[in-house]
This record gives sequence, structure tokens and C-alpha cells, in this order.
Amino acid sequence: MSFLLSKLLPLLLYPLGLSLVLLLTAQLGRGRRWSGWVAGVGVALLWISSMPLTARQLVWGLEERSAALTPALVPRADAIIVLGGGLQAPLPPRRAVEVSEAGDRLLTGVRLMRAQRAPLLLVSGGRVTFRNDDPAPPEALAARSLAIELGVAADRILMSDQARTTAEEAEAINRLARQRGWRSVILVSSAIHMPRALATFQRRTALKVIPVACDYLLPARNQLGGSTPGSVLGSLLPDAGSLQVSTVVIKEHLGLLAYRLKGWS
Repeated sequence: MSFLLSKLLPLLLYPLGLSLVLLLTAQLGRGRRWSGWVAGVGVALLWISSMPLTARQLVWGLEERSAALTPALVPRADAIIVLGGGLQAPLPPRRAVEVSEAGDRLLTGVRLMRAQRAPLLLVSGGRVTFRNDDPAPPEALAARSLAIELGVAADRILMSDQARTTAEEAEAINRLARQRGWRSVILVSSAIHMPRALATFQRRTALKVIPVACDYLLPARNQLGGSTPGSVLGSLLPDAGSLQVSTVVIKEHLGLLAYRLKGWS
């Protein structure tokens, strides 16, 4: 139940949920002096969060930190840890494991294996579902299958398929590292997730953690090109895709705050 609440309650703090709460509050208080102000705040919050300008600034805030954390030359380590995300199990009508943006995590891990940065690849990802009889297997199984398809030898792949959160993952990998005598690992995750993932692994494991960020949503600021009147106007108009990006980044900030308050990072 606590895991369910940890996933559902924050929805009310994300831009869409919070805006709807404010608008509903204004509707219930219709006729009172404060209702107009509350409704205005709800609309403004939704508009600002949906602006491409806002989404870009939020993304750069995390991705620039991750780029600075990632070493130019990745040193060798005992294992490459690929955190779960971005893979879809081969359930019908899919014919094979399918990859979304965060699937860059596994591709990056495979590239590091080919560069001989570590002898082992550990893929992670448990089952996160609130449905009865969900046929989807743990994501780690899909990651293992795809890694083998991409050329990684099966005997060089390990799985962590029980953890559902970054904190649980760090604990599970720390136990495995003790059993195998690992001292250092390469941690692969999306750029917007890396600050929280790295802080968690540094706090909850005894390992030297080498971060390698991937799945960048945006190029660097100086690689975006010059502004035009059309691009400026487009940056200020609400867009559903930008709202989604803003929500994902805000989720990471809230997650990092929650982890710090709990002493997990």
C-alpha cells in the first residue's frame, strides 16, 4: 500500500494534477473573493508548465549536471549497471522487445561492454504494476534478451529483477557487489535521472560509482541554434509534449527531495 501511495499521491503535485486541484477548488468556492485568484493560478501554472521555454530550462538544469558528472574517458570497473527504463516486453502484438527513449540506457551499456570497460553487464528492473494477473515480466528479463540480441554473451549478463525503485536497486546491487567482491561499477541511466541515481548509489552502497549519463532530451544550450520571432512565439505557447517533459523533470526534483528527506541519497 505504501508503494502504491508513493506513486499516486505525487500526481497531485505535478503541474496537471495541481492545476486541476486548484481549478476544482475555485469551482467549489465559486462566488467567493478568492475563487478567481485560485482559478487564475491554476491556469497560469498549467500554461507555464506547458511552455517549451519552461521545459527546456528545467531539462537543462538536470542534464547539464549529468554531463558534468560523466567522465570524458570512462575508466574500467568491475561491472556496468544499467538501470531499468525504456524497454517494452514482447507482449502481443509486439513481436520482440521494443525500445523507447530511455532504452538508450541499455544501448549505452552494450557500447561500454564492447569498449571493454567491464567484464559484466548487470541489467535491472522489476515488475511495477497495480493490475491483477499482469503478464508483463520484470523489465530486467527484456533487457537481458535484447542485450543478447545485440551481441553480449549470456554468461556475461547478470540480472536484478526484484527492485521497484532506485533505492531498492541500490540496496540489491550492494548485496550482490559484496558477494562478488566488486569495488567499482559504472552506473548508466538517463541524464535527468542521473543526479538522483548517483546520490542514491553513493549513499547506499560501499562502491566507487562512475556515472555515465545518456538519453539526453536536449542538445547543449549552445547547440540549439539562434532564435527567430517564430521560435520565440512557439516557445511561449502551451504544448502537450512540453507539459510531459516538465512533469518528468519536476518528478525527478521531487524524488531527489524525498530521497534526501528519507536519508536515501
